[in-house]
Amino acid sequence: MKKHVLTSLALGLTFGLSVTTLPASFGAEVNSQKSTDSQKQSGTKFQEIRIYQGHGLVGESLLRIVYSRNGQLILSSGSDGMAKIFTPDGKLIREFNGKPFAMHFSGTFSFDGKRFVTSGYDGIARIWDMNGKVVSELKGHSSGVTDAIILNDGGTVSSSDDGTVLFFAANGKQINKVEEPGVSRRMDISPDGNVIAVSQDIGTITLLTPAGKFVRQIKTEQGRLNDLHFSPDGKYVVSAGFDGTARVFSLDGKQVDVLKVLKNGWVTGAVMNKNNLIATVSDDGILRLWDLKANLLDSYNPNLGRLATVAFSPNGKDLTIGAYNGTFVHLQLK
Repeated sequence: MKKHVLTSLALGLTFGLSVTTLPASFGAEVNSQKSTDSQKQSGTKFQEIRIYQGHGLVGESLLRIVYSRNGQLILSSGSDGMAKIFTPDGKLIREFNGKPFAMHFSGTFSFDGKRFVTSGYDGIARIWDMNGKVVSELKGHSSGVTDAIILNDGGTVSSSDDGTVLFFAANGKQINKVEEPGVSRRMDISPDGNVIAVSQDIGTITLLTPAGKFVRQIKTEQGRLNDLHFSPDGKYVVSAGFDGTARVFSLDGKQVDVLKVLKNGWVTGAVMNKNNLIATVSDDGILRLWDLKANLLDSYNPNLGRLATVAFSPNGKDLTIGAYNGTFVHLQLK
């Protein structure tokens, strides 16, 4: 079976940081024309806006895309060691890179959008300001940092391949440590900032408070979880699994929906918009749109091979998907 995470790579890389500022007009357009196959695959829901090259990735890669909470920026991070900030229409504003090379598992914006945090395979979570300055380096994991979130109070929480979740105060001091069975993969924080969801590769979702207090554990029956997101209203958690399904759970742990995406393969990303529509991307290279009753509404094939990540804008209309080769597609729901 293929693996998304390159566990054979060595850790502990020395990370020298640099930042390159590029003109806002920069953006490598891959193809401004809609392909015939894409039009045939897509029904009435998706409108393709732009295809562009986000990262230069080869083979078994890591890639994640997120929108800022005001929807004005996109942050991408990848196994090429780069974090990049784009406008929603795909114009590159700035790129942040480390030398020598170290992979990024993920990157997320702070609530106010003034900073972001990257999760490094070298075991370090780094907080950046929007000008490219590293505000803080958070250490304490014995393996790669798989995800990190900046909290409302300025603190940070990070998950890792080592199975731990670490909590840091705003000054960078570690203040708590939570250990759960299995590798901690993905995290998300509820819109009100009161609940943190952490996925484990044994198919569980652990709900914690921002202080690290245990709330509940949800058994998804999905095997390893590749993605995890709260709904915009904070009522649901959406997970993407190795079993070929995406699932929706209420915060009391009850399963609301099972989206049977693939019989053979896995779901790499799943996210819900403010209208309770769910977008999934998967190993077969297809973006699908579902409602909360598990009805498949539409599908779209960009002919880019395997898809790695999907993100909805807070406006609920725009979304961006990323392929494992680093190509991005900006779409809108009609």
